[in-house]
Amino acid sequence: MPILKTKSFLRVEEYKILSNLSINGKILDVGGSKKSGYHKLIRGRHEIITGNIDPSYGIDVVFDAQKKWPFDDASFDGVLFVNLLEHLSKYEVAVQEAFRTLRAEGVLAGVVPFMFNVHGSPHDYFRFTRSALEDIFTRAGFSNIQITELGTGAFSVIYHCLIGFVRTVWLARVIMPIFKFADRILMRLKPGNKMGPKNMPLGYYFEAEKG
Repeated sequence: MPILKTKSFLRVEEYKILSNLSINGKILDVGGSKKSGYHKLIRGRHEIITGNIDPSYGIDVVFDAQKKWPFDDASFDGVLFVNLLEHLSKYEVAVQEAFRTLRAEGVLAGVVPFMFNVHGSPHDYFRFTRSALEDIFTRAGFSNIQITELGTGAFSVIYHCLIGFVRTVWLARVIMPIFKFADRILMRLKPGNKMGPKNMPLGYYFEAEKG
């Protein structure tokens, strides 16, 4: 996996799981940009088209994800929502449009934060649980829904509370393994406690298929 520069514990976990995603064909990255480093992590033979409401990001198509997208039905083999849904007040529209523009057996994949600081881009509206994501994608018509917790538990959350004090990427790479190790020790000392990733995730990764 290519090493991407980040001080964020959540993004490290995102990049790790995105490196296991494989899609062949045409992919629409909604809310991303042509500079998004995670594009190089996705496996398969594909073309990635970027769409965003803000043209300054450097994108292919300017559109509002909360309105009808400027693409025909069944246009894509994959749609990406990487740290997008929390910024949409009408997230249901984006999910429905993803379903409409995906081909049969196409994949919707992405990430949402959970125990994470408020980060407007330009606004930050929601946090989603596993149950919420499963319900949202099921109601939109998706199947084979997979949700994975990101983060390692309470200490990964503590790291993010202190992330402002981590000034450089190299220092973050030194500190993060210490927090990961502390979470492993905590779970080993008290298995099933509510400070593990199931109850204290930094975020969630999701994949869903258009059946």
